Amino acid sequence: MSKPRTTAGKRNVQQHKRERAKAKEERRAARRAEEPETDIPVGGATESELIEELAALHRGVEAATMTPEEFETRREQIRLQLEQIERRRS
Repeated sequence: MSKPRTTAGKRNVQQHKRERAKAKEERRAARRAEEPETDIPVGGATESELIEELAALHRGVEAATMTPEEFETRREQIRLQLEQIERRRS
């Protein structure tokens, strides 16, 4: 069995955890600042409208009214719009 840590040892472990968490958050903030902002026109579409549009795309591809390439292209556009909405929330 390992020896119990001293109070100073426990304090040091907790301090290291806090330092690592702070460094991690700083790295995340730096990455967010570096990311180029993609201007995707949301056009006032809400998240629920985009999800409904995505469902309509799925129905369209199942009914063979659109090609898989059209589906993939439009699905990617909707995904990017949903990500943009999510970023605005944070």
